[in-house]
Amino acid sequence: MALNRSPGRNVSFYDTSSPTTALGGLLQSGSVSEANFLQMLDIILLLNQPIRVRHRVSGEFVSYRNIVLALGDYDIHSNGMP
Repeated sequence: MALNRSPGRNVSFYDTSSPTTALGGLLQSGSVSEANFLQMLDIILLLNQPIRVRHRVSGEFVSYRNIVLALGDYDIHSNGMP
């Protein structure tokens, strides 16, 4: 039986077509930047389409900036996702 590691995560990401089912997440301890997060998503999601990632609480879009990624939930927008 697989170990559920979700409870320790303080950042989660979701496909906008299924906003209650997390695709994944991570434990942000202050070392992950917005740019790092977008690079991780590009690797994990294997999409050939550009993505836009929006923080649910603030409504701000994540960009390739070297600032600390805010804690919380993120919605992923892409034409390549169902």
